[in-house]
Amino acid sequence: MRWWSYLLIGLGAYLLFMLIELPAQHVLGWISSETNKLPFSFSTVTGTLRKGKAEDVSYQGIPLGGLRWRFKPSDLLTGSISFDIKIRDEEQSIDGRIARTLGGGYQLEAIKGQILATIIPKILDLSQVGINGKIDLDLNHLTIENQRIISADGQIKWLNPALVQPFKLKLGNLNADLTMDEQDNVKVKIKDLGGATSVDGELSLTREGNFNLNGTIKPGADADPGLSSALKAIAKPQKDGSFLLSFSGNL
Repeated sequence: MRWWSYLLIGLGAYLLFMLIELPAQHVLGWISSETNKLPFSFSTVTGTLRKGKAEDVSYQGIPLGGLRWRFKPSDLLTGSISFDIKIRDEEQSIDGRIARTLGGGYQLEAIKGQILATIIPKILDLSQVGINGKIDLDLNHLTIENQRIISADGQIKWLNPALVQPFKLKLGNLNADLTMDEQDNVKVKIKDLGGATSVDGELSLTREGNFNLNGTIKPGADADPGLSSALKAIAKPQKDGSFLLSFSGNL
């Protein structure tokens, strides 16, 4: 039976080689014909499924820039299809790895770079919210299943943050540390990175999408005048001039 084993391994390797060397343009064309519409668009695509690039990539109408990818066949041994990726444009830069698991989820690993904050409400389908600034990413891993974050580890910074809709508001730079607690909930600890306004909070997110956000914001002497007015509408004022925030719900 040993020669049969070698034959099957050889056939499997040959089929895998043939698959990853298919022109990327043809593969995307087949996927598009099956699903009627891809969630992303591009102007040109060259290379193969193993290694290639696409220009002027947009995800659900959100411009991302140029995309480069390289297939990681070794990750098939762990039951996932993964690619090393690079995204570049004049204002955004991302390097990392994205994988699709056999269960249909997504895993992002070693994600580093910066993206424009303006795209976040669009990705989350929050049309009533508008923000500015840049998002600095340093994520060891992020796992998404059924459109929910179920595991995370890393750091996110919001630089030069500003709210522009439904009202205008500026804050100091913010930092968020992502970890997991003993109950496998995602914990996000939020702190300011200096400046007049103090921010200290924590977000807890369960696998079922339930969240709890608790924290305090204390506007500084030179804080945006609109900050205190906005906080009075959504938070409980404290004697020391800070505001207590507490929200819960389901994403």
